[in-house]
Amino acid sequence: MFSARSLLFLILCVVTTSLAWGACAAPDNEFTGAYTLGAPSAAGHDVHVSISFSVANNTSSDVSNATIALHEPRAARVTYGEITGVSIGAGGKLQVTGSFKVPHALYESWRKGSSPAVSLSFRDADGNAVRAFIQF
Repeated sequence: MFSARSLLFLILCVVTTSLAWGACAAPDNEFTGAYTLGAPSAAGHDVHVSISFSVANNTSSDVSNATIALHEPRAARVTYGEITGVSIGAGGKLQVTGSFKVPHALYESWRKGSSPAVSLSFRDADGNAVRAFIQF
């Protein structure tokens, strides 16, 4: 079978590989939140709805002059509206409400439990553009 040395080597390889995979794992969610849907009003095949967001900045950096955007879940480049000029301090929370016009089917999916696709866009301390999706 296996010698003690071979078994020790195998265990060492498994532990090293596990640690390496853990180091490559995605970071904790930088921005998390909750949302509340307002009462909808019909607009043809679309719905006008207000959405209240509570967003937490789980990073150690302040975020200022940011934009919150509501996206089509299957095509992030398609947006249904934005809330601009928002700021969230490091470790802080933001409460904000926006009004959006979305397809009726998308609104119904949220009403039934799906979460909206919402991003926060801003410039970091080095001036680089950052877009992070909020985890609900």
